[in-house]
Amino acid sequence: MNPLRRLSGPLAVLPPPVAKVLLVVLGVVLAARLLGLTWLLSVNVPFSDQWALLTRLYNGFQWNDVPAAFFWQHGPHRQGLAFALALPVYHFSDWNVRWESLWMACVQLASGALALRLRRRLVPGPWSVWDALLLLPFWGVAGFETMWVAPNGSHSVVPLFLLMLLVNVWLWAPGGARTATLAVLVVGLGFTGFGLTALPALGLVLAVAAWRGSATQRGHALALVAACLLTLAAFLVNYRFVVSAEGFQVFRPNPLDYLQFVAAMLSYFVLMVQRMSWWFLYPVGTVFLASMLAVFGWGLKRLSVRETDTGTPASHRFWQVCVILVGCSLVFALLTAYGRVQLGVEAAIASRYTALTLPAWAAICLVLFRHRGRTAPVLLALLVLFLLRTVPETRLAYVQGRYYAAVKLCWMAHYRATGGSVAQADERLLQQDDLHAYQAGWMGRQAQWDFMERQRLGPLAPLASPAPLLGLQPEPCRLLRVP
Repeated sequence: MNPLRRLSGPLAVLPPPVAKVLLVVLGVVLAARLLGLTWLLSVNVPFSDQWALLTRLYNGFQWNDVPAAFFWQHGPHRQGLAFALALPVYHFSDWNVRWESLWMACVQLASGALALRLRRRLVPGPWSVWDALLLLPFWGVAGFETMWVAPNGSHSVVPLFLLMLLVNVWLWAPGGARTATLAVLVVGLGFTGFGLTALPALGLVLAVAAWRGSATQRGHALALVAACLLTLAAFLVNYRFVVSAEGFQVFRPNPLDYLQFVAAMLSYFVLMVQRMSWWFLYPVGTVFLASMLAVFGWGLKRLSVRETDTGTPASHRFWQVCVILVGCSLVFALLTAYGRVQLGVEAAIASRYTALTLPAWAAICLVLFRHRGRTAPVLLALLVLFLLRTVPETRLAYVQGRYYAAVKLCWMAHYRATGGSVAQADERLLQQDDLHAYQAGWMGRQAQWDFMERQRLGPLAPLASPAPLLGLQPEPCRLLRVP
C-alpha cells in the first residue's frame, strides 16, 4: 500500500483547475464514445422484446393510451414513465425505434451529471481526479444491450436517472416542495422498470427517519412512507407473476447458487470480461458485495441514532443517500439472481444488469471520497482499474453491438429479397449466422410485418433513412461469418 500512497500523493494535491480540465477532456471523450457508438450501431428495425411493446400501437394512437402505457406490464416489471413518453414518439416517428437508443444515451449522460452533482453536495470540495471514478462507469457503454440491441428505456436506464434525481432532491431543504417532488419520483420509480427495487431501502430509511427524527421530519417521512406503500399497492393491482426464464424454482436446493450469481454479476460490472476463471470471477464480485453490505450496514447503524448524536444534518443525509443507493442495487441483484439463477452463472454476465449496479458503485465512491486522505491508495487502484476497463468495455460493446446490428440489417436484406417472407428470412439468416446466437422470432411474426407493410412503418416508412453502419459495411451479412 505504501507505493500506492506515494503515487496517489501528487494526484490528491493536483490543482483544482488542472483536475477540472482533465475531467472535461475525459468527459468529452466518454460522451463522444457513447453517442458515437449509439449513432453507429442503433438500427431502425424492431427486435425481440420491442415487438411486444409496439402492440400498443396496432390500433392506432390516442392520447389516452399514455396512461395505459404507464401501467403496462412487460415481464416482471411495468413500463412506467419511459414508455409513457416513448409511445407518442413512436407513433409520430412512424415506429422509428432508433430514436429511443439515442434518447437513452442522453438520459445516461444526465444520470452521470447528477452523480457528479451529488458528489459535490455530499462531499463538498473542488473538482478532483477521483471524480473520474464516477464519470467512467456512468458515461460508459457497459449497458449497450438495453440501448442498442433491444432498446427499452424502462428496464434500467430511465430508473437509474429517476433514482439519481431522487437522491439529489433528497438534499433539498425540508418542506412541502421537497416532500411533493419526492412523492412524484417515488411513483415514477415504482412503475418504471426495475426502479421498484429502490423502494425497500427508501422505505427503510424513511421508517428510521420517522422513528428517530424530529416531529417535523416525522411528518414528512410518514407522508413519503405512505407514498411508497400506495405505489406498491397500485403496482400490484392486476399484476401477473411472470417467470422470466424457463426452469424457475421457488427455492434452489443450494442457496449459495444465488450468491454465486450475484458475485458473477458484480465481477462483470467491475472487469467487463466475459470469460473468467472461477477463482478470479467470484473473489472480485465477493469483495464488491462485501463493500456494498458494509456501506449499507454502517449507514443503517449511523441512522439508527438521533441526528443530533451523529453529527451534522449533512452527515445524516449522507448516510441516508448511501443506504438508498446501495439498497437499490442489492435488491436488484438479489431479484435478478432469484429469477435467472437456473440459467447458470453465464447468464449473470450480461450488460443489461450494469445500469442498476451503478447506484451501489456511486455510494461506495462517496464513502471513499469522504475519507480520501486515508483512502487515496484505494482510489488510485480503482482509478487505474477503471481506466484499463475502458478497453474491454469498448471492444465488447462494439463487437456485440455490431453483431446485432448486422443481424437486423442482414435479415432485412433477406426479407426484401424473398418478397417479404419472415420465415424465409429467418431460415436464410440462421444458415449464415456462424455464431448461432440468432433465434427465429426475434425479428417478429409475419402478421406484424404485413401490418408494417400496409401502414409503411419502421424501416418501411417513406422517410426511413439507411443505417449508418451500412456506410462502413455495405454487406452486413458478411459480419455474421467467422473468419
